[in-house]
Amino acid sequence: MHDAHYHYSKEINQLQNEYGIYGICNVANKEEYEIVNRHNLFYSCGVHPWNANLDTLESMLPLLKQASIIGEIGMDSVWCDVNLEIQKEVFEKQLQLAKEWDKPVILHTKGQEKTILDLIRKYPNTYVVHWYGCMDYVKEYDEVVSYFTIGPSIGKEEEVTHLVKQVSIDKLLMESDGIEAVKWAIDSDNYIAALKNEITQVAQLKNKTHSEVESILDQNFSKLIKK
Repeated sequence: MHDAHYHYSKEINQLQNEYGIYGICNVANKEEYEIVNRHNLFYSCGVHPWNANLDTLESMLPLLKQASIIGEIGMDSVWCDVNLEIQKEVFEKQLQLAKEWDKPVILHTKGQEKTILDLIRKYPNTYVVHWYGCMDYVKEYDEVVSYFTIGPSIGKEEEVTHLVKQVSIDKLLMESDGIEAVKWAIDSDNYIAALKNEITQVAQLKNKTHSEVESILDQNFSKLIKK
C-alpha cells in the first residue's frame, strides 16, 4: 500500500513502518521539514493556501528547491478566508517554479476548481489533484492532470465516488491526508482501515479484485515518485 498525501504524525509513521507503506509527507513550514528530515521521509513541500503570503513563500523557497515534489499548493475559498488574490499570486509563483524546476505538483482545489484549472493549463506539468471534492470539471481536469488521490471519504462522499467512476484506474492514487482527516472522513482514527477501504471501494466501482486494485494503485504511485 501507499499514501500519496499525508500530514505527519507519530502514529502514521509507526504504522507505515509496521505495514511497509510508502508515502509522500506534506511539508508546509520549516518545523515540518525538520521532522521529515529527521525521520528520512519522502516529502512534498509548498506554501499551502491557508498560509499564503509572499513573506512565507520567500522564506520557504530553499525548502521548495530541495523537495522532489511541490505541494500541496492551490487555492481555497471554503475552509479559509485568506485573500484570494494573494492566494492566486502565491500559487502561480509556485506553479512557475515547479515548471522551471521540472517538479510534479500536488494541488489543493477547494472551492476554486475553475480558477486552478485555468492556471495549470498555463503551466503544463505532472499534476496530482489531492482529494478532489467537486462534481464539476472532472472531465476537464482529467484532460490536463496526471493523477487524482482518492479521499478517505470514498463511499460516503458523493464527489469522491463520482471522481473514481469517471477517471481511469491508471490515474488513481491512495491518500489519507493524515489522522485528523481520516477521523473527519470515516469517524474513526483507523489509518490502515481507511486505506484498505479505499482499495475495496475502487475494486467495487471498477469491477476488479482487491489485489488487482492494490497492485495497479501502487504501480501508479511508483511512476509518480520516479518522475
